[in-house]
Amino acid sequence: MGDEEEGLEDARAKRLDAKKAQEQLKSTLRGALDEAAYARLMNVSVANNELYLTAAKNVLMFYKRAGRRIREEELLQLLRAIKEQTETKTTISFHKK
Repeated sequence: MGDEEEGLEDARAKRLDAKKAQEQLKSTLRGALDEAAYARLMNVSVANNELYLTAAKNVLMFYKRAGRRIREEELLQLLRAIKEQTETKTTISFHKK
């Protein structure tokens, strides 16, 4: 039973670390984005976590280069660009015999 308890403690510690990292990311994003942009990005995080993480990385790089807070319009352009790059186009073609 000792191994199970250690495994549970490890799992709890990992969850706690992940939660702290998530809170730190949110705090950093709050400083990099204006209120409307931050709210939109948090909505994206609920709907599409992969897009959120990619956008967060790009937002932080943009913020570091620009040296100012990012507006919602700029965030929307960034999200559209990311979506276009990651979106796969499906085409169906029919061949008549």
